[in-house]
Amino acid sequence: MLARSLFLQLIPPFLLATFILTFILSMDTVYKLINLIVSRGVPVGSVLLMLLYRLPQFLSVTLPIAVVITVVVVLVRLSNDLELTAMGASGLSPWQLSVPVAIFGLLATILDLGITLWMQPAGYAAYEEETLRLLRSQTAKTIRPGVLNYDFPGKVLYVESKSPNEELEGIFISDTELRPSSMISLSSKGQLLIREKEQDILLQLKQGTMHFGNVEGGYRTMDFEEFQYQFRAPQLDGSQNRKVWGVSTMDLIQSDQYFGEQTRQREFQLRLTTPMACLGFALAALTIGMVDPRRGRSNAYLQALALIIIHYILWSFSKELTIGKEPTSAVVLWVPPILIGLWGVYQIQLNHQNWRGPLEWCWDHLPFKNLSDPKT
Repeated sequence: MLARSLFLQLIPPFLLATFILTFILSMDTVYKLINLIVSRGVPVGSVLLMLLYRLPQFLSVTLPIAVVITVVVVLVRLSNDLELTAMGASGLSPWQLSVPVAIFGLLATILDLGITLWMQPAGYAAYEEETLRLLRSQTAKTIRPGVLNYDFPGKVLYVESKSPNEELEGIFISDTELRPSSMISLSSKGQLLIREKEQDILLQLKQGTMHFGNVEGGYRTMDFEEFQYQFRAPQLDGSQNRKVWGVSTMDLIQSDQYFGEQTRQREFQLRLTTPMACLGFALAALTIGMVDPRRGRSNAYLQALALIIIHYILWSFSKELTIGKEPTSAVVLWVPPILIGLWGVYQIQLNHQNWRGPLEWCWDHLPFKNLSDPKT
């Protein structure tokens, strides 16, 4: 009954912590999406849909942190209310106390696995599709005749006129990405094509001239009859293209059509190991929350914060180690959650060794103990 009671007490603060952390983590994306409504006139419904598609990504990060906060807050409260002392008096050892916490961490891990393995890739794929759909609808608004356009990264575009079927006339393009050279293209005609697979925009120019210059003063021109100019699609929310994140887990395992073995293994191991932090955090946070009521709770919260920081430093370092390495190197991503979990088990064992059973506890709390002690 005591274990069940502890488990049930973990659920409400976990839901609250997950909501608050997810809200905080999504603020930057919310700001960028609100900017779409204001600056580009994107419908509110589309923006809310894009935010919904990004929600699994936020949850995969916030769930492990919410586990730490929940376990520490609940255990600190139980310690301050002397409920842990009462549980110890009833015969509940640290290992027995760890059972409901471990079950809670395991359930959070399973939930996070469902998010990273299925919901997150599906959300990314849907997000990319919605972005492309908006890109189609926004292209006509992005390129306006008689106005310098800076929406395409590294390019400045100007057109004199545009027909209803997206045919352009009097085209001026300045490429600001060429270093140390520069290029200006002038063309009498052109047409925009949106390529779905590449998620970019192709501008087909006809009857024009390219002007090349460099810092040494060199200058040359090149006439052309037809030329295709590739524009990176303007990122509607400022994010980079992350196509591998939108690949389903089954396709990631079975197909190497678009990605190499190293990329697929790294992404697959990331999807597996990120949720494992939930179980490791639950075990490690258990002993952090078992505090002496006379010493306050601030030290426990600082230790919880340090635990989160240390884990994510190790996690980031392990991610860097896998970049550009052999596919088998992706197993290093398992090191951070395993280390945190083992440290938690070690701390529970230390507490168990120092734990005194109910008879010793009752003896220490007898009201007449001091009277019967000859030393007092």
